[in-house]
Amino acid sequence: MRVQKVNEHTIRIFISLTELTDRDITMADLFQRSAKTEQLFWELIAQAREEVEFNLDQPFWIQATVASNDEFVITIMKQEDPAEGSMKEKVAKKTPKGRVTELVYAFADFEDVVSAVGRLPEFNQLRSSLYEFEEEYYLVLNRMGTGKKRLLAEAILDEYGEIVATTGVFLSEHGKTIIKVKAVQTLNASFNKPSQS
Repeated sequence: MRVQKVNEHTIRIFISLTELTDRDITMADLFQRSAKTEQLFWELIAQAREEVEFNLDQPFWIQATVASNDEFVITIMKQEDPAEGSMKEKVAKKTPKGRVTELVYAFADFEDVVSAVGRLPEFNQLRSSLYEFEEEYYLVLNRMGTGKKRLLAEAILDEYGEIVATTGVFLSEHGKTIIKVKAVQTLNASFNKPSQS
């Protein structure tokens, strides 16, 4: 395992498939919540604290992605205070590789997905997909930017679902594709039509 500090708020941890196998963790385990993966996560955080002085003392995002055939990258990004939004944008511009461009939210049922997307602000560049995997619904969101609208969207999504450490690539391969492109727009057009006065 190796730890790379991107900036004060973000680190990347590279872990090989062999290291996961040694801990009896499969690829599927890595993308789901379990006691094994939680234990691994806190091990990684302890290593990061020691090696790059990264203290996880505030809410955070976590994202796992496949870097190559035998290596995973786990990105951990501290959530900043909304008042620091302008600083966050500067950091993102300086370190484009450190930006979390994809967010994945899991929902217990379809109605929660519909309710959540109905309250989201509009994003000009938004790309979204919807998948079903192991009786849960997963909304994959890309290109939400870094401003206040994104913070608002994340707050709304957190009300109805929970952010998870999985990827659109994993879900497209292992889950059932419900809406491949423009999921938010499609759901809103179908279920959240504005009422006619």
